Amino acid sequence: MNDPYRISPKSTPAKRSPVGRTVTRVVLWLVLTVSAVVNVIANNILTGTTAIGIVAGVVAVACIAGLIVSHVSGRRA
Repeated sequence: MNDPYRISPKSTPAKRSPVGRTVTRVVLWLVLTVSAVVNVIANNILTGTTAIGIVAGVVAVACIAGLIVSHVSGRRA
């Protein structure tokens, strides 16, 4: 009789390599830094370029969300 609630070794999720996770985090941090700098420059120094500042802010928020997701998923290991 099969047990539908049994976890077999075949059903375990594949783990990402630590190198791939590290590269992802480094890229997210770099994009976050660049987008934050562009956001500050566009909103404070350049006048009339609010669209660039908004886009850079959205990219920064997306990078922060990606870093949070990466951190939480790395803790479950």
